[in-house]
Amino acid sequence: VAQEKGETMTRSPETDLDTVINLKVVLQTDKAGKLVLETLDDLNNIMLLRKRKRERKTPASKPIPATPYYVDEDDFFKACEHNQLPVIEKFLKDGGDVNSQDNFQRTGLHKACFRGHIEVARRLVEAKADVHMRDKLGSSCVHAACRGGCLSVLELLLDNGAMDSTPLHVSVRIGHYDFVEHLIRCGAEINAVDKEGDSPLHDAVRVNGVKLIELLVAYGADQRLINQVEGQCPLDSVLEWQSGAKTLLAEPGATG
Repeated sequence: VAQEKGETMTRSPETDLDTVINLKVVLQTDKAGKLVLETLDDLNNIMLLRKRKRERKTPASKPIPATPYYVDEDDFFKACEHNQLPVIEKFLKDGGDVNSQDNFQRTGLHKACFRGHIEVARRLVEAKADVHMRDKLGSSCVHAACRGGCLSVLELLLDNGAMDSTPLHVSVRIGHYDFVEHLIRCGAEINAVDKEGDSPLHDAVRVNGVKLIELLVAYGADQRLINQVEGQCPLDSVLEWQSGAKTLLAEPGATG
């Protein structure tokens, strides 16, 4: 039974939701407060209420934004960050530079790798994005992928020559303390360098892994190793706000 403005109306089980969406559904109950299901209308009312409840819970689908007529670099960076392939395709089709950098010198590939957008990352790599470019903090796309925690993106980069590093480097960049300690105990070369000259300690500083820095230093990591890209030792790479890392690397008598 449905009521509107004091009038009683009877609906069949086939009643369309759109025609009664503004009606107040009244359910009959007994003295104990239990629902009374004596007629087909009673069952229909319950089903109608459940359907309304589901309609309210289901979020409205967001319309797919139309591809803009013109895509500038800011639009391109946002598209890489928010997984908007059509916008990226428009940017590339119009001759946009796939290796454009923002104010922090991050490329679209940096942003896609950090967010774990595998299809966007694959498209950018196909468009000849430079997998070796670094941002102002000296982080490569591999670092971004490790921070984002997306293994498939990391594998994509490795398959395209992004890094020639040891498992110890990768474990440090991802931040897996247990893996790092296990590899060291199994005989991994703690001062191994990748093709940019970075040691695991360089990477630990770059990702601000204080516990990792402490672990590597405790096992004898060489603090004086100079990398090839920046010509810096691990301590040189420490930023002002990285007080924990600075304390560990500046301790008197530290290894190296």
